[in-house]
Amino acid sequence: MIDLEGKSAIVHAIGGVLFGLLANYIYSAGLGMASGMATLLFLFIGLIIMGHISAMIFGRNSLSQKQWLGTGGTSYFFTAIVFWIISFNGVVGI
Repeated sequence: MIDLEGKSAIVHAIGGVLFGLLANYIYSAGLGMASGMATLLFLFIGLIIMGHISAMIFGRNSLSQKQWLGTGGTSYFFTAIVFWIISFNGVVGI
């Protein structure tokens, strides 16, 4: 059976895939030099959204902020950046 931190990492990785694919649209929106910063802000907001979703699924007091950032944050940003690059290069698109 997977422990709670593993389940949180899986939920955040799924969210990272979704927000990573959507990040290409923010990056390609034509914001000029601010497009990279707007995309990173979008990904950070996505991390907060996924944190709230995982808190609703697993309970508010199930993970501390350190555990959440260590398990959920790293898996989220890794998968989000990878899928952002993949969608930017045209390998995967929605």
